[in-house]
Amino acid sequence: MTMDRTTAYLDELHTALELRETRDSLTDDVVRQVESHIAETGEDPYEAFGDPVQYAQGHSPRSATAPFWALLAASVLLACGGGWLLLHGVINVADSREIFWGIGPIFGVTAGAALLFLWVAFLVTAGVARKKR
Repeated sequence: MTMDRTTAYLDELHTALELRETRDSLTDDVVRQVESHIAETGEDPYEAFGDPVQYAQGHSPRSATAPFWALLAASVLLACGGGWLLLHGVINVADSREIFWGIGPIFGVTAGAALLFLWVAFLVTAGVARKKR
């Protein structure tokens, strides 16, 4: 066993646990246990524990895939909808024409700006929540 393989394994394990949004205390505990086992036995970590991503899954089965797609879908809807309403509202203010379905341009500007503000607030909230984890 070489130190390079051990270091590589521990780095991969740490990264895999972080990507699964594992608590810092659990991540540190799992990495320390693996490091201690390798130091005591001298085994190769890949042979003793297997693939680091699969080993991480056993300790933190929660996946961050679903929240990512929800954040992406909400971002697209809020940004595109708000941008479209704002743009068409601003363009049609001069002519005082309806945007669509009887919606006036002033409402379009207001609703579009509100949706864009909501989008930014949503992203900031998601970022702060992720940073706290």
